[in-house]
Amino acid sequence: MAIHDVQHRLHPEYPEVSANGEWESREYCFRNGSRHATLLLADSEIGREDILQCYQSYGVTPDRVKILPFVPACYLNKDDSKIDGERVRERYRLPKRYLFYPAQFWPHKNHLRIIRALKLLRDARDVEVRIVFCGSQTGEIRQHTFRQVIDLCAQLGVEEQVYYLGYVPDKDISAIYGGSAGLVMPSFFGPTNIPVLEAWAHACPVLTSDIRGIREQVGDAGILVDPISVEALADGMYRLWTDETLASSLAQRGLQRLTRYTADDFGQRLIDILEEAKARVRQAQSQRVSI
Repeated sequence: MAIHDVQHRLHPEYPEVSANGEWESREYCFRNGSRHATLLLADSEIGREDILQCYQSYGVTPDRVKILPFVPACYLNKDDSKIDGERVRERYRLPKRYLFYPAQFWPHKNHLRIIRALKLLRDARDVEVRIVFCGSQTGEIRQHTFRQVIDLCAQLGVEEQVYYLGYVPDKDISAIYGGSAGLVMPSFFGPTNIPVLEAWAHACPVLTSDIRGIREQVGDAGILVDPISVEALADGMYRLWTDETLASSLAQRGLQRLTRYTADDFGQRLIDILEEAKARVRQAQSQRVSI
């Protein structure tokens, strides 16, 4: 059983992991999985630490938690980003230059501070950065957050700098990554995030949160900022937008970081974990028979 994160334990202040019975639902699932799963899967060493901290009292032992890091999604193709670039640009009416954030409108995704950073950059540095958002806004919580974003854009007068694409099909995502000046992902949740890997796969420089888990995932292959600070976020966006040398260097570091753990490595590690699970089941069955 995979436990991708335990954010309901770490950040219960966010309604998407605590309201309307979500906290209880997650706990029911994770506690029972902790008791009964042969092995548990974590996305990183930090994820493994979190699982042990939260569920060791429910029978989880360190040897039962296996690390299976994410890899970029299989439907992504960096070659498609060049082939489909013009088609996608026209379809979504994308600006000539933009930063990109693919994320559903959950509060923890931190869209509102991006909007405030756009305003700060325009006022303090006379730079008009364009940002492209895509992702679902369905459901009560996401609709509320989306409305907050739209209202704040109007209040601060940055509507023309913000592009919302709605849900984007898989076949168009590569072209949007490939055409962007960088990924901006100031999320409060980890431990690791797949869009960071997707951006690297498209040689797209990354700006993300300087928090536990993400910090270890990104290393020196991204600009890390305090996600609480609008000033820090604006400064990071400015560097990404204006420093082509830095952006190119970050993109190359990201590509290099991806080579350390490939899809083949993922497949082999998954096979090894499954074989260990099978061996544990056989051993348990053998012990029951002997008893």
